[in-house]
This record gives sequence, structure tokens and C-alpha cells, in this order.
Amino acid sequence: MDFFASQELARKNTRKLVILLIITLVCLIGGIYCLVMVAGKMASEGHENSLFNGGLLNLPVLGLVTIVISMIVGGGSALKISELRAGGSKIANMLGGRRLLPGSTDPAERRVLNVVEEMALASGIPVPPVYILDEEEGINAFAAGHTIDDAVIGVNRGTINLLSRDELQGVIAHEFSHILNGDMRMSLRVIGILHGVQAIALIGWLIIRSVGMGSRRRSSNSKDGGGVAVILAIGVGLLVLGSLGLFFARLIKASISRQREFLADASSVQFTRNPDAIGGALKMIAVASEHSKVRAPQAETISHMFFANMSGSLMAGLLATHPPLVKRIQRVEPRFDGDFQEWYKSRAIRSRTEPEKEKKERPGFRKAGFGMMGGAAGGNPILDKLPIDPALMIAAIGAPSEDDFIFSRMLVGKIPERLLAALRDTYMARCIVFAFLLDEGDTYRPKQCDYIAQNHGQATLDDTLAIEPMIRSAELRWRLPMFEIVQGALVGLSPEQYEVFRKGVIWMVELDGRITLFEFFLQHHLITHLDRHFGRKVADKIRFENVSQVVAEVSTLLNTLVKHGQDEPSRRQASLQAACQEFPESFRSSIRINDTSPNVNDLNLAVNKLAQTSPTVRKQFLSAAATAIAFDRQVSVSEAELFRALAESLDCPVPPVIAGNSEVDDVV
Repeated sequence: MDFFASQELARKNTRKLVILLIITLVCLIGGIYCLVMVAGKMASEGHENSLFNGGLLNLPVLGLVTIVISMIVGGGSALKISELRAGGSKIANMLGGRRLLPGSTDPAERRVLNVVEEMALASGIPVPPVYILDEEEGINAFAAGHTIDDAVIGVNRGTINLLSRDELQGVIAHEFSHILNGDMRMSLRVIGILHGVQAIALIGWLIIRSVGMGSRRRSSNSKDGGGVAVILAIGVGLLVLGSLGLFFARLIKASISRQREFLADASSVQFTRNPDAIGGALKMIAVASEHSKVRAPQAETISHMFFANMSGSLMAGLLATHPPLVKRIQRVEPRFDGDFQEWYKSRAIRSRTEPEKEKKERPGFRKAGFGMMGGAAGGNPILDKLPIDPALMIAAIGAPSEDDFIFSRMLVGKIPERLLAALRDTYMARCIVFAFLLDEGDTYRPKQCDYIAQNHGQATLDDTLAIEPMIRSAELRWRLPMFEIVQGALVGLSPEQYEVFRKGVIWMVELDGRITLFEFFLQHHLITHLDRHFGRKVADKIRFENVSQVVAEVSTLLNTLVKHGQDEPSRRQASLQAACQEFPESFRSSIRINDTSPNVNDLNLAVNKLAQTSPTVRKQFLSAAATAIAFDRQVSVSEAELFRALAESLDCPVPPVIAGNSEVDDVV
């Protein structure tokens, strides 16, 4: 799976969806225009100055119908999208979901929390909240949200009770594919558009209902019987045309959704390197008594967002949002013959004779985040400097492997229990961030401590100071993974608590008037992602399709990277030239070496503008950035984590890097 190609595919599918729905809307307007003209002529028969007199094409009436229908559909869509603006948590709550807290002692709940955390760390994204639908015994799941920042994972109770750990991991990997591939935003837009089209049919039904109620109060010899008939005809027409529009809109939705499900299944296999995981989960749906049913009243609204058909059907009809179950299984397991019962018998035998075991840590990895791991046989593969291939760095973006999952599990296992519990706790997560930002010297530290005590309470300061030694002793390569766990915990803050926390983070970072590169990207990454979750900032829209539109920003960031990675001016120049080979020839001469250190505002502007570029431009830039830091064919953990922070600030998640100690970050 190419992350950037998948992002472009999601954009193309969204455009395709919008175009097809516009065509549907035009047809709907045309049908309603004809209905209004016929009804108008019937009602105005005998009136010479009627608006409806004239030929078939009546521009004033057509314009009025177009405006009214567009306002109804657009308003209905906007209203629904606005309701869902809170992100995935809104969807989960709508379905009756309950958020699983990290302290859960239920073994099945603890297992799904662990799998989601491992998947998030392996992918390089904040750990999303997990919701469970307690009343749903079928096997199903969903991922919902506008972006990575407000995404949630939802699972049925049947999913965590009936699936093995490997099968559960296959399902969660499928849902993470939807998160990484940009499917979620399109899914929420589909919900909004369908709601808008449905509003036409709803208005027709309300007209019919009101006419029916009025007719019971009206005498049989009423003189306005003709007018009532016209109104009733309009109501019936709107109901029929609105229902037809909704049918075709759902047909379009189902067609696109089925293709995305195939891609997510394939991505699950790629992530886990285990076809039996996703295949076993799909087979369990066939043999489970409730199949994949979701009975929540609002489930139909988001049927295309579930792992499997929420109706529980194993087949696929014209409007089915998922392909037939057997077809999905055979895509990942071509030899499967469709005999579910025989498979289930063999699964039961294996579960008795070979109890499921946790994957053990391995001394070596095929791929760890960025590149191939070397080292002599029996030696430690964790090195101070890694041989690195820029192409592998880009290929790793949005495409975690089984090795990344194993490493994330190993990393979590090496974090002290007390620190890990603090990382997962909403209150202590604040203290950990403050501990990261505390100055180690005596110049600014007293002011920072006073600020924390006055604005967050003495207890927060005490806990910050207590956890600080554990933070300082943590390995450098743990920093971003730890922050990804912390971000998942911080979404539990109330909006008011977040405002106070946010103000404190910015104040502490800016207090000394200087900032390290890593500190900048970490702050930018943390605050930007949380701002989106709490509604302070919407996801960036794509405004720049060509790299030539962001010359200054690319130059600023590449110069920052080569200055960080190379000491000698000549090597900086050579590194920059190598990086520019990733761009079109006409663009290369625009990037020149600049020994002047950029200020924080320059970096902020550069990152914010690049976040508004197309996936193709981001890929070009990140390929150049990877080439720059790997110019000497090796990369330190400091450089690697800097690249990760930069990429994640552009919404391009990078799996963790296995590396050892490194030099202290440069100050800019």
C-alpha cells in the first residue's frame, strides 16, 4: 500500500462521488421542476397572468425550484455534517457506545485496548479512543472521525468475545487502514449528502401527512378540493422523486464503499503479514449466530463505515456497502472453498491443542520503521547510526508492518509500569508533558514551577516533579511513541481543561526565547492535533497542487534539516543538492543554501502551508527531506525522530524507528 497513492485515491473517489451526486441532484431538480410546472398549470387554469403560463422551459420557475431544492439538500447536508463535527466520538455515542478506559480489568476489553495501542504506535499516530457497543453480540467494528486526530475505533461486544487475538488484530488493522487511507472524512461527507437528499422525500411525506390530517377536518363538499389535490400530488411527487434520488445516491455510496473494503482487507494483510487474521475474522462472522448484525437504531446511517454488513447478511445486493463474505475471504485466501463449518471445526481443534500465545520478542527485525537492520549474527541490531534508504523511509509512511507491531509491543513492555500507567491517564498525561518541558537548569525552572502551581495546582506540580526523573531517564527513541500514548489520553480532557493545558504548554515552550528543532515539531504536532480534536482548528484543506507554489516553505524546511544534520557548509550544499533531485528539474534551481537559522514563526508558516498541499507534493517534499538526512547513508535517532515529527505534522504518520543514543538537538 502506497500511503500517498491511497490518499490520492480517496480524493478521486470523493470527487467522483460529488460529481455523481451533483448529476443526481440535477436530475432531481429536473423532475421536481416538471412536477411543479404540471401542478402549477392545473392550479392556475383559467388565470391569464399566471407564472406557469407559457412553454415547457420557464426560467423563473426553474430558477426558483433550483434555489429551493439546492437550499434544502445543501442545508440538510450541512446540518448533518455540523452534527458530526465533534468527530468519531459523536458517531460512537450515537450508536450507544461506551468508551473503554485504560484501567479496565475485563480481559477482553484489556486485550482490545492493547491491540489498538500497539497498532497506533506501529503506525505512528496518536492512540485513538476505543468504544464498545455492549448490546451488540454480532462481530463488527468501525473507525469514525474526520482526521487521525479525532478518530475513534468502535467494536461490538461480540467482536472482542468471539475472536482470537490474531483475528481481532486483523479487524483492527482493517479499521486502521480506513484511518490511514483517508476514508473516514469521505464517509462522513456521504452521511451528510444522503441526509440532504433524504430531506426531499421527508418533505413530501410531511405534505401528504398534513393533507391527510386536514382532509379529515374538511367537509366532503369543500370548494378547495382541487387545490388539495394539487398539493397532494406535489407531496406524492416529492416523496417519489426524493426516494429515487436517495436510491441512486445510496447506489453510488455502495459502489465506492465496496472497493474501499477490498483495499482495507488487503492493507490488513499487508500490515499483519497474516492472511489468516482478517480471513479468520470474516469466517467467524459466517458461523456466529448473530453474524455481523448491529441493531442500534442509527446504525443504518453509517452502514458503509462498518467492518461488515451491519444487517448481518453474508451476500451483497445492489445497495450492499460490502462485498459478499466469501468473495472477501477469497481475495486474501484464494484457496478457501467456502466450507465455513469445516473451517470452524479445525479452528476449535487448534484452540484446544495449541493455545494462543503472545508473539515473543525477537532479537532482529526485517524492517524497523525506516530501513533494513544490520549487525553481526547474535549481535544487538540496535545501533547508534542506521544505514538507511530514503525510498524505504517513504514506503514506511502509513504502512506499518508486523515488525513494527512487534517493536511497539516490545517498546511498551520496556516502559516502567508506573510510567506507562501515567502515560495512559488523562490527569497524569498533563504532568508528563510539563515534565518534558521543564528546564533542567536553574534559570527558568523556578518560574515554570511557579506557573504550574498557580495555574494547575500544587498537586499537579508535585506529580510533575515526581514523574520527571522517569521521563529524563527514558531513551530518546521513546519520545514520540510516548507522546502518541499521551495524546490518546489527553483527549479525555474537557474543552475548558484543554484550554488551560494548551496555554501552559505554549507558555513553557516560549519562556526561554529559544526552541530546539525537536521541541518545535513536538509542540506543533501535539497542539495541532489536539486543537483539531477539540474543535479549535479544522483539518487543512488542500490548496496547493504543485510544489512550485510552496518554494519558500520547502526551502526553509530543507535548509533547517541540512543544517541540523551536516556541520560543514560544503556538505550542507551537497546534501541540499541531493535532496532537490526529488523535485522536477525546473524547480531545483529555486532551492538555495541559506545559513541563516529560521525563527519559530518561519517554521510555523512553512509547516502550516505544506499541510495544505496535495499528497503528491507532500510525497515529493518528504522524499527530499529523507534524502537530506540520509545523505551520508546513515541517520541518528535524533534525525530520524525529527523526520517523524515533521512528517506527522503534515499528517503523514511514520512507524517508529529502532535506534540507539544520539547527540542533543540543535537549537534554532
